[in-house]
Order: sequence, then structure tokens, then C-alpha cells
Amino acid sequence: MSRCRTVPSRSLPALPALLALLALLALLVLPTAAAAFRATTTNPANSLAADRLQPPSGLTATQSCSTATIVHVGSSSSTGLGTLVLQTPPGTDPGDVLVAQVSNKGGGTSLLTPPAGWTSIRRDTVHRPDAVPQVTSALFWRAAVAGEPSSATFTLNASVEMVGGIATYRGVSTADPVDASQVRTGTSATATTPSVTTTTAATMLVDFTAKWQDDLPAPTGTQQRWRLTSGGSTAHYGVSAGDVAFAGTGATPTRTAASPTSSSSEWLAQTIALRPDPQQPSAVLTWTATPSSWATGYRGERVVAGTVQAISSAPMGTTTVTDTGLVDGTTYTYRVWAYRGSWVSEDATTTLTPSC
Repeated sequence: MSRCRTVPSRSLPALPALLALLALLALLVLPTAAAAFRATTTNPANSLAADRLQPPSGLTATQSCSTATIVHVGSSSSTGLGTLVLQTPPGTDPGDVLVAQVSNKGGGTSLLTPPAGWTSIRRDTVHRPDAVPQVTSALFWRAAVAGEPSSATFTLNASVEMVGGIATYRGVSTADPVDASQVRTGTSATATTPSVTTTTAATMLVDFTAKWQDDLPAPTGTQQRWRLTSGGSTAHYGVSAGDVAFAGTGATPTRTAASPTSSSSEWLAQTIALRPDPQQPSAVLTWTATPSSWATGYRGERVVAGTVQAISSAPMGTTTVTDTGLVDGTTYTYRVWAYRGSWVSEDATTTLTPSC
């Protein structure tokens, strides 16, 4: 009778160790940190797949220089003999710009002294055909300050009739207020203003007239600010002023001021264009959308000298934003990236140093 042989048993690998090994292998093949949810036509459930969130591209920053709207605040006018005292218009605030017309009978050889702080724009004279000067008109400007004087006194070194006015404007550049100026003279019943060529948009045109033995209304199409004469004698003359906004740049239209009496005499017409005060610059950021259409949107930073000044976000479909409150001469670095949840793309970067 045969005996059964007993075969010694061998230990098999423990099941827990095997499971741990399989788990380690699974971790090694999981998606990297660049993984994100991706939707495709074959994977509508947005299952987790190995994919990289792509950044936006072509980021640019372009400066935008907005300007103030020029408005008229107030006006005053007066007459005098050898001295012309003009009251500062009510409502004048520091930073406003005052414009004065100071005219006199006769020529411009007499010394005209303005008060301190007033800057000459131009001084023009119209003559008779025999070269005798009839009327002279001078224009000045001044930036109003805190404690602005209540009046301005202009003095001639001759005792002749004087007429003029002051207008206050808000929103005008105090550094360089006059963009352009010109004069035209003639002898007729109707005066025609000159055309000026502006280099800045959104200017305010101010037209001035002076006419021998007549007082013209402000030129057509303007808002009259003053109109008065030097006296009632036959040797009198009159002045007027009016203003109108001019939106664009280039040559301005001419305007007419017709005599109410149809009297033909010597006249001059002056036009100035007031330049608007530039406002704080802004940056217009533009980029090409991320090709990762499953991203939620974009985030961005404005950085100055390594310090983040502002953080913002924009939804998908946005490829242009405007950043305001910048300062001329400061270099700004902009960073824009795409995101979805905690996933983020690399940055698109550009810089801008505004100079408005």
C-alpha cells in the first residue's frame, strides 16, 4: 500500500502588500499638476483627462488719454479811460483759466501793462486805408489760484478809451491753455472770424470782435459772453465775445458778426482755441483668447516695482479690458492668465509707461 507524500507548503505574497504595490503604481501614472477638466464631443461628462490649460497670447497695453470737457463759468465786462478794471467772474475756482480781452482806441504802440500773473496771447490793430490805427485788441490768460484777486487792472500809458471783458473757463490746461490763435481784419458792415487749425480735440473756440463806430454781436453760432461800446460819441468803438465747443482737430469754420446798423467801418476779429486739461491716463489691454475653451475666464495683475497694485478677473469671451487711474511716467507690468477652479495657465506679460 502506497503512502502519501507530504509536500512542504510555501508562503505566498501577502495580499496587503500586493494591494499597496498596485496603489503606488496607480499614483505614478496619474495626471500631472497641469491636468484639468476637458470637455470634448466624445467626452461630454467632463471627465478628468491629462491636459494643459493654455495661456492667452499676444497681450498688448495701449495708453488712452482722456480729456476734460471745457465749460464756461462766468464773465464780466467794463469800460475805462487809460485804465481798465475787470472783475473776476463769480464762481471762479483755483485751477480755472481766465481769458481777458483788453481793447483801446487807436494803435498798439501805447504800452499796455497787465496785472502780475497774466500772460499775453496776442495784440492786434486794425487801420484805416490811410494807415491810421483805429482799434487795438489784446488777449491775455491767467490760471486762477487760491485767494484769486477780485479784479484785474490793465493800464495804458495813454489816456484813451478802453473796453474789455474777462471769461472764466473750467477744464482748460493750465500748463499750455492756447492751442491756436489767429486774427482777421477788414472794412465792411460784417466781420468774419479767422479759421484756426487745432492740434488737440475737444477745444473751446473763443471769438472776439472790435469795430470802429459800432458794436457787433458775438459771431453766429457762438454763445455771447459780452457786448459793449466805449461811449456814445461818433468816435466810439465796440467789442464782443462768444464761444463754442469744437470737437475735432484741424481747421475750424469761419463765422460772421453782422452790424445791426449795416454801418461799414474798420473791424478786427480774433479767435483762440483753448486746449482741454488732460486727465489721468488709462491702459487698454488686449489679448488673444486661450485655446482652452473649457477655462472659466481670466485673471490679471498690475505690478509696479515688484508690488502688485491691483488684481482683477474677466469671464471667458473677454479679450479687452481698460485699467484706469494710472500716472504718467510710471512703468506698469501687466500679467494675464487663464484659470478654471484651482488650475491656472502660464502668464502673458507686457509693460506700459504712459505719457499723456
